Amino acid sequence: MACCLFGSSLFTRLEQQTKKVPVPAAVEKRTARAMAVAALAMGGGAIASQIESSGTFLGLILAIASFFSFEAVVGMYFPSIGTLRSRYIPDSHRSVIMNLAGIPLNALVVGVFLFIKFLGVGGALTIATGSLVGAAYCARRLERLVR
Repeated sequence: MACCLFGSSLFTRLEQQTKKVPVPAAVEKRTARAMAVAALAMGGGAIASQIESSGTFLGLILAIASFFSFEAVVGMYFPSIGTLRSRYIPDSHRSVIMNLAGIPLNALVVGVFLFIKFLGVGGALTIATGSLVGAAYCARRLERLVR
């Protein structure tokens, strides 16, 4: 929770600096970078799950560092996605669009949980890493469109 608070506070601080010196597509750029860091952190967690299964202490340290950094990115994600949501999705259609956008996410979560016995923790984290890479790609495309 402290890492999530740190990420949220970091977003607020960066947003205040952006208001002093306007930067075009600042939120979009930060969101794209945050998604890339989240993908790296989740990938580190997937690697750590493989290392930890061999019983070394290095896997535990990597897992803790990965998940702490991921939680910091989650703290940045919520205010940034709220800003982007209010900027790009009209109020009249927001609930419908957000509910429709949640369908693929829910399908992915249910699919992973149904096959967790076959995937294992490392496989589930690898799928999460792939999803975050896709999110980082989409955020980068949005940033390029806005520039």
